[in-house]
Amino acid sequence: MMAGIRSEHPAGFVGIRREDQQGAAAVIDRPDELAPETLGLTLAEAHALLRDVQARLVAAQVERWQAAHRACPACGTVRGLKERRPLAMRTAFGEQVVQAERLRRCPCGGDEGAGATVTPLAALLPERTTPELLYLETRWASLVSFGLAARMLGELLPLDRPIGAERVRRHLHAVAKHEEAELGPEEGDYFDGCQRDLFDMEQPDGPVVVGIDGGYVRDREGSWFEVIAGKGLGSFERDGAIAGSDGIMNIPVPPGRCFAFVQAFDDRPRRRMFEMLRGMGYRPNQKLIMLSDGGESVRTLGKRIGPEAEHVLDWFHVAMRVSALGQMVKGAAAEGVWRDDRLAELERAKHLLWNGHAREAEMEVGWIEGEVEAELDDADGERRACLNKLGVAVREFQVYIRRNAGSVVDYGERFRAGERISSGFVESAINQVVAKRFSKR
Repeated sequence: MMAGIRSEHPAGFVGIRREDQQGAAAVIDRPDELAPETLGLTLAEAHALLRDVQARLVAAQVERWQAAHRACPACGTVRGLKERRPLAMRTAFGEQVVQAERLRRCPCGGDEGAGATVTPLAALLPERTTPELLYLETRWASLVSFGLAARMLGELLPLDRPIGAERVRRHLHAVAKHEEAELGPEEGDYFDGCQRDLFDMEQPDGPVVVGIDGGYVRDREGSWFEVIAGKGLGSFERDGAIAGSDGIMNIPVPPGRCFAFVQAFDDRPRRRMFEMLRGMGYRPNQKLIMLSDGGESVRTLGKRIGPEAEHVLDWFHVAMRVSALGQMVKGAAAEGVWRDDRLAELERAKHLLWNGHAREAEMEVGWIEGEVEAELDDADGERRACLNKLGVAVREFQVYIRRNAGSVVDYGERFRAGERISSGFVESAINQVVAKRFSKR
């Protein structure tokens, strides 16, 4: 049942007239001559139409529901009406004020509670905000500032009054606390079965690749804290393959998921990653590949997540470190034999890492460190300072390789097989979680 709405435009927008004929459809009049500003509904007309339809629908729903709940839930006796009080409900299409019935409690005592009266509608709607409006507020507030989210919602939705930034912040924090309460505790092992249990499971889908990276966010005091974000991508699903028109089977790729946490604050980071994997349909017998820059904090995330989990050092970060060392070698020495030899040794170390030979690469970097220290004996001034910086960077790279030797794989073989060797795809998760909402460094 909808009231007719007629919008007259003899020489522009005049107003909206509501016709209360039951069953009438909405009618929008336009001049015969078409113009861009008269094409379709205007924002004001859409707001008025949605606000009117919402008011009538909410009033009808509330009236029907209250009529069905006047009887005592225990004995079925109709409870007496004491009064009606206005109750405001915030929706995505304006604030709706309905008349909530206040009923006297039944003498049988079946509707137990404090006080002599009860308001069923108030008990049904304790939040006074519909989930859809709450979703829009938290969705936009998680991407932009609270003030900007409030202004955008005020312009797009047919609201009776503007939304305050403080209200958006309060609702976002309430939703976050609710999500935190539902998150399970951190566990030592997320699979406590044996190998026989893995054999009894159904054949899993393709490997799941999880890329992990971090970004720094500045707080109100001006200091910085680290946000770790990860993104999981599935390779393929065994069920649901569809034959295309050319006869080739199209295997669907499941959508990716993201998770994030503050490194120095969160006490359940592995639980967050496990919940993300479970939402993707991950099973214990499924291959899990974790790509990261090799930091200690992110390496521990994959421990005991699943028996088929494997941590792989991200090739992008390895190549970036080698490139930085190459630039430092060029800055520490002019063109000559010494510089060319060091660049060649660095290229050999990179080639060894590309083929998965971490120990040999560490030894090659050790040779570079020895040559740099020997060159320091005859250097002075600015060149000595450059060689000192180069020596420190080479030693750090050697330690980096040593600590992540178990995570270095044959990148060349995996690359030729079409597998992921870099966490470049997780940069979109960093931008989604950090850069769009905060100032990323």
